Amino acid sequence: MDSNVTKFQVKEELHRQWGSQAVDLALNGNWDEAVQLNLRVLENYPSDIQARNRLGKAYYELGRYEEALQTYEECLRVQPSNNIARKRLAELYAMLQRKPTVALGETMPGIGIAEGDEDELEDLETYLEEDEGEAGADDERDSD
Repeated sequence: MDSNVTKFQVKEELHRQWGSQAVDLALNGNWDEAVQLNLRVLENYPSDIQARNRLGKAYYELGRYEEALQTYEECLRVQPSNNIARKRLAELYAMLQRKPTVALGETMPGIGIAEGDEDELEDLETYLEEDEGEAGADDERDSD
């Protein structure tokens, strides 16, 4: 091993590789293995929201709805703006005929636009639409 490589770099490369492997497992429908790998990722990187989203998806695909529900709820507690978790929780609550135990509404603070700022409002709407498009791409990959 190159002596110039730090432990941090090795750890980050391992994290990246595990994430990539977890995505590949999911894309191939290897849900049991995906659960195990994502649990390993979270054991070593507990703040990895993507791994938590992937774990919720894998639990869901295996019919382990309670575990999926708990996993997505944890996602929203850690990252309230997580639209993937919010969408999946809404689906799970509806399917299980339960009332939400976490807030599924928009948690971002409101933005006030003063009269006469129509150009700024238009710019903001364009920005938000672009952002939703990027989030949608992530969501589509997550749903495969």
